[in-house]
Amino acid sequence: MMVKRATQYTGQIDNVSIVYNIYRIVIPLILLATYLISSEKTVLGEVNGTLFLQVSTAYIAFGVVVISVFTAATKVINPQHFLTGTLIFDILATALIIYSCGGISSGLGLLLIVTVASGSILIRGRVSTFLAAVAVLSIMYGELYLTLSIERGPTHLVQTGILGAMLFATSLYVQTVTDRIYKAALIGDQQAKSIADLERLNNEIIQRMETGVVVVNHDYEILSANSAAKSFLEPISDNLAIVGADVDDADGPNLDRPDQVIDSKLKLPNTLEVLLERWRISPKRQPEPIRIPNSDQQVQLTFAFLQPESESKVLIFLEDNRMIIQRMMQMKLASLGRLTASIAHEVRNPLGAISHASQLLKESDTTSSDDKRMVEIILDHCDRINMIIEDILNVSRHVETSAQKIILKSWLEGFIENYKTTHEHWDKIELDIQEPGIQVHVIAGQLEQVLNNLFDNGLRYSKKNNGRATLKIIAGLDNKDRYKQPYIHVIDDGIGINDTDHDLLFEPFYTTEPRGTGLGLYISKELCEANQSRLSFSKTKAGKSCFSIYFSHPERNVA
Repeated sequence: MMVKRATQYTGQIDNVSIVYNIYRIVIPLILLATYLISSEKTVLGEVNGTLFLQVSTAYIAFGVVVISVFTAATKVINPQHFLTGTLIFDILATALIIYSCGGISSGLGLLLIVTVASGSILIRGRVSTFLAAVAVLSIMYGELYLTLSIERGPTHLVQTGILGAMLFATSLYVQTVTDRIYKAALIGDQQAKSIADLERLNNEIIQRMETGVVVVNHDYEILSANSAAKSFLEPISDNLAIVGADVDDADGPNLDRPDQVIDSKLKLPNTLEVLLERWRISPKRQPEPIRIPNSDQQVQLTFAFLQPESESKVLIFLEDNRMIIQRMMQMKLASLGRLTASIAHEVRNPLGAISHASQLLKESDTTSSDDKRMVEIILDHCDRINMIIEDILNVSRHVETSAQKIILKSWLEGFIENYKTTHEHWDKIELDIQEPGIQVHVIAGQLEQVLNNLFDNGLRYSKKNNGRATLKIIAGLDNKDRYKQPYIHVIDDGIGINDTDHDLLFEPFYTTEPRGTGLGLYISKELCEANQSRLSFSKTKAGKSCFSIYFSHPERNVA
């Protein structure tokens, strides 16, 4: 643990070493200069001036050498061993200087306190206590020798004992204080490391969030943005539109300003500035979703102040609106599933009784032809109601609720093969895969339900128009979209749909078929939206009807 701490705090120890190395040179230099320039007799060199000169000069030279080789020496020799050796030399040199100046009575014994204290900081544990013992023995030996060679009173020995006690006390006290400082520093380092780890973890979480997070100041400069936010902001340009807003409105966004997201100043796009200004005026107002150009993607914005002050930095959250719609649709489908259970119990049972009674009435010999016609009308409408219930129940029959990645080519080939096996009324179903490696992220059972409905409708209308039930399926990537959205086109050979009916195609209970329920396309659209996809209708250049499923881009899919 000691070695680990010494290694951990090398910088602090080096600072103490540098200060002490300077002290090691300055103190003997001052003593030597004082001795040489002083005209009056002093305690310096009182007992042995020659020894004082020699030891002081050698001590100064030793200090210069240590400073010169300290860094290189600690790389070759264990730093603790090197420091121990130099400090022992300091103690012995100081003891000889004290002896040459008359011993403890010179007052120079206090210099050993600095050396012992420095040793307790630089080298902790038993070695620092050993240095104090060496200092005490050295000063006691010098005093004993002086007492025997020069007639002096016993008071000097008492002073020596007091100094020895002070040296041991200094060593123990400095060790205790240093140990506390080291422990506090370790705790501080551990806390700093924990904070740094937590910061890295938070940053990693923020970067991996599907929700974009942007921090802007009051000048609308972007201070920080995670990866999702950058992907949201990158395609936003000057032709950005606001869902449900009139771009010609005087209060609407100014779209003449070029995009500034990739500007070196990292300014917020002008449209977002306008929405942020509106929010500052009325914080309770919910901003309209932003539509990404050349894409079906919409981004929902949410603003929040970092501090209560209105002039503080602002957090902007950007969330793919399709995710919100997906969650809403999943909740809607879950509610619809519970509703259909009630419908099956509350409606189908009495409907079955009505249908059964009408059937018996129709087969009765006492029923007139006019009454039988009325009964047939009742039976037809019973069948129609039953079809509506069946269509609604189909939404909740798929137990699969988790999306998965599927390879469109192999999945479509398997689906079409299975459709041909389970359906009789088809003549030709052609599959054209333009991009074999396309992957989409969907609930496979719900996609199967959508395609079943589109296939049934397409084959039926083709059969009506030219007498052959034919379909053409095209799968590929939409190059018009910057994200290259995967799509499936279902093209039939029917007579097509009137322009006046386009807007009503996906409305519930709207149908052009006398016996249709009008729920097939509506439910298909709902299922597509629940999978972050879009079902739309268009006409080919040849005037054929084309129902298209546009999937969300693989890189922007959310499970």
